[in-house]
Amino acid sequence: MATAKRQLVCPYGCRPARFELLGGAVFVDSSGSYLDHQDKLAAFRCASCGAVALDLASAAAAMARESRYAPDISITCPACGAVLLPPGDYEVGAEMECPECASVFSMEEGSPHLLGDFSADEDESEQP
Repeated sequence: MATAKRQLVCPYGCRPARFELLGGAVFVDSSGSYLDHQDKLAAFRCASCGAVALDLASAAAAMARESRYAPDISITCPACGAVLLPPGDYEVGAEMECPECASVFSMEEGSPHLLGDFSADEDESEQP
């Protein structure tokens, strides 16, 4: 049976790296000989010290998923085009002041991901 790729480590760095399967189904035949196992939802513990093992491959995959879906929010000043970070205490409809040109605008006005980019449509309509 194919299992998920894992990179198990003991949090205390025990050597040799041997781990015990916890909560996983292990299948044996009538003589008690190993047949198969299911470790998809299982945890592991270090055979030396008993600490719960860390799965570095799973942690790396989770971090990659989170960073891939994290929105990259920036605000562009409608007057001068300066790219700004949103305020931490943002309230819907609140106005901001651009530190570059002192223009006052709402976050929605400076967020093209909320309004869309209509500049391409305007350029086409101005051409004769």
